[in-house]
Order: sequence, then structure tokens, then C-alpha cells
Amino acid sequence: MARPYLLLAALDTALAAADRHRERRITKPLLMPALLVGKPRPVQQALALGGVGDVALLGSSDLAFTAGLGSFLAGHVAWMAALRPRSRGALTPAKAAPLLAAWAGLNAYLWSRTGKDRIPVLVYSGALMGTALTAIDTGDPAVSAGGVLFVASDTLLALEKFADVTIPLHEGVVMATYTAAQALLARLP
Repeated sequence: MARPYLLLAALDTALAAADRHRERRITKPLLMPALLVGKPRPVQQALALGGVGDVALLGSSDLAFTAGLGSFLAGHVAWMAALRPRSRGALTPAKAAPLLAAWAGLNAYLWSRTGKDRIPVLVYSGALMGTALTAIDTGDPAVSAGGVLFVASDTLLALEKFADVTIPLHEGVVMATYTAAQALLARLP
């Protein structure tokens, strides 16, 4: 992982934790470009789509949310395509069951809260789960952790947006888990 990405991720995480939204308009758009340098083309595609989503989610409108959700949905499809060739058959029912149970539980909890976004959120969360399960199937512990951290990050975002549930330093924790997730997934050779 490149030193510029680590520095940008740490800075953006600190700014997010401190609610420094204006400064993040500089740091957040630089994250994925810094990480994708020198990566294989399929990984670059997934990271680039994440970067587009990052920029979209700097906005606060419904359009910004929809654009971000769409970009990240495409990014998860790209991650699955990038990860699939490295599948080692490591995904077992015992490894999948906890994630699938958490996915079902979260979607059940959010179902009545997502309103007009219900179906897009369900589709997106399915793709997110696909990324996590495909990452686990590689058998690489770091890549697997990246998939699970992406689920953690987006779970926090969904709980905040649709259920008004936050934790202390919420945005900082979201960015710490998200930037770690992307970096770990990008470790693919």
C-alpha cells in the first residue's frame, strides 16, 4: 500500500471524525486515485468507481445519494469481477452464515425506514454482500478482512442515514473502516 494513500486515509479519517466537511472536499476525492496507482486494471476499475462514489457522497442531496449508491453498486460488481479469478473455494457455509444473517437482519430492521430507497438499498446491500463473500472465497485473510470491513462501513452509513443511529466519532469510524477495506481489497496481485 502506497504511503500517500496511508497519509491521505489517516488525514481524511481525522477530518471526518472532527466534522471538517469543507477540508474533506480536498482529501476525500484524492483517496482512490492515490490507491489505484500500479494496480491491475480490474482493481483500478473498482477503485475508480469507489472514487466517483466518494465525490458524489460529498453532496447531501437525494441526487448525490443516488449517484453515490449507483457508483458504489457498480464498484461492487467490479470488485466481484476482480476477485472471482482469485477464488480458492475458501467460502464455506460456516463462513457465509454469519454475514448472511447480519445482512438479513439489517435489511429487515431498515425495511420500514428506507421508504422510496427500499429496493435500491436492498440491491446495493446484496452487491455489497457479494463483494464480502467473494473476498472471503479468495482465502486471503487480508482480502477477506477488506470485504468484511466494507460491510461494517456501509452498515454504519445505513444505520445513520435511515435509522438515525450513530456512534461516537461516527464519520471517522466510517472512513477508517472504508479506507482500510478498499486498501485490503486492493492487495490483490
